[in-house]
Amino acid sequence: MKYTSSILISTDYCGKIFKTAFQAFSVRKMEEKLILFVCVKNSARSQMAEAFFNHFNDDPRFKAMSAGTEPAEEIDSLARKVMEEIGISLEGQYPKLYTEEMADKAYIVITMGCLDKCPYTPPEKTWDWGLEDPYGKPVEKYREVRDEIKRRVLKLIEDLKAGKSRDEIIGRKRLFTL
Repeated sequence: MKYTSSILISTDYCGKIFKTAFQAFSVRKMEEKLILFVCVKNSARSQMAEAFFNHFNDDPRFKAMSAGTEPAEEIDSLARKVMEEIGISLEGQYPKLYTEEMADKAYIVITMGCLDKCPYTPPEKTWDWGLEDPYGKPVEKYREVRDEIKRRVLKLIEDLKAGKSRDEIIGRKRLFTL
């Protein structure tokens, strides 16, 4: 009887080790899905969204990046300031040019309110958040936009972790199901 229970414990223990190793291997083999945040200058809204997503997301299947259709030379100083106020740094981030290749690689493309200024937005995976550009406005507007972006990013992360499809997340209706 002791021998049987010890085998069961060993089998259970080996099963846990195998499961853990398999999960680690699967995560590494799994392709990372890019969430791409886009605005015109890539200096405020999209940079904040990228920082929030990468700060709060702990799911290795997803990673965020931001880009702009006419990228600025540097990140807006007020955007940096309002993010630092809540303990999130934009250090290491910089404005990048939005390209068709980025859009093609992205799982979801989220425009910040500049859909009409984006040269390439695949309709099946593009979602426009319609956020006001705070550039040139008082710091209070930056905080308001920052807080709205944080709220939306947290909801996006929640939906991704819950396994919702891209269509469900961006509000697209399928015409048919397979």
